Amino acid sequence: MRTYYVILLFFQLWTANAELISLLTGTAVALSAGAFWGFRDRLRCHLYECCHEPDVGFNHHNIANMLFGQHLVKDVVVNAIKAHWHNENPKKPLVLSFHGYTGSGKNYVAEIIANNTFKQGLRSNFIQHIVATNDFPDKNKIEEYKTELRNRILTTAQKCHRSIFIFDETDKLPEQLLGAIKPFLDYYSKISGVDFRRSIFILLSNKGGGKIAEITLKQYENGYPREQLRLESFERDLMNFSFNEKGGLQMSELISNHLIDHFIPFLPLQREHVKSCVGAYLRKRGRADLVSNVEFVEKVLNSLQYFPESSKAFSSSGCKRVDAKTDLELAKIRPLIHSSQFDDEL
Repeated sequence: MRTYYVILLFFQLWTANAELISLLTGTAVALSAGAFWGFRDRLRCHLYECCHEPDVGFNHHNIANMLFGQHLVKDVVVNAIKAHWHNENPKKPLVLSFHGYTGSGKNYVAEIIANNTFKQGLRSNFIQHIVATNDFPDKNKIEEYKTELRNRILTTAQKCHRSIFIFDETDKLPEQLLGAIKPFLDYYSKISGVDFRRSIFILLSNKGGGKIAEITLKQYENGYPREQLRLESFERDLMNFSFNEKGGLQMSELISNHLIDHFIPFLPLQREHVKSCVGAYLRKRGRADLVSNVEFVEKVLNSLQYFPESSKAFSSSGCKRVDAKTDLELAKIRPLIHSSQFDDEL
């Protein structure tokens, strides 16, 4: 009888150990599988791109620090994106319409947003940068373009719900083409199975540039700081220009249905703002020593054009030609290689 109990105890111990071993083995396998899939995901993100941190994340500090002379852009754009980004349940995508003369910084700001949202910047698979004159040049192909545009947007948003769509030269797009994307910008939870509510659409246009310059010049001539100008001074005019004048947003439902959240003016830049652009470019080129060189900086500034003729208050090209003009002046001060050096090598 005693032998029976010993055997029974041994069997119970063996069974318990077997279950423990099985449990430990199963746990190890599960952990290994989890580690493998986690490693595979990290490797895939390293080799390609993933729609989560660290590949995706909005850094609003960099945007504010890289802008000169555009207080409205800093205020409206940065805060609008920040609010949309941290909203757990946005009702629709964020839609921004940038307006202003060439060189005022519209493309520059769009690029800054891209570079401070996606690790790969404008090269990200989650960005569509559409240039009207390049992508949709033929106004006779409007129906074909509508299909192509819808497919491009759907395909990109399927990859990442944080996708950004930049429409450059909106004023040169065929009229009503943007009507094809209206459903993506509207108050829908999903379109064709894709949720667009966390996406951002940015429209760039020269429309209203004259009115923006007129209001800014009047402020300047009256001796008031440009920083006192508010969005309300511009937004209705920009909306009306876009809706009534020939261009991609003419008679557009995006405007009549109030799907564009903000119409943002890019003010013409004054000489002091262009000077800041020169300094930033010199630092980028590794020539911070020239930032305080008054003679050098003045040569760059004087090589640009200004308007109006009476006061020359604003740069005609903003900061757009600063890089080229600065490089030209840099080339003039670089030491020349003496011809005898070439003779020795020959």
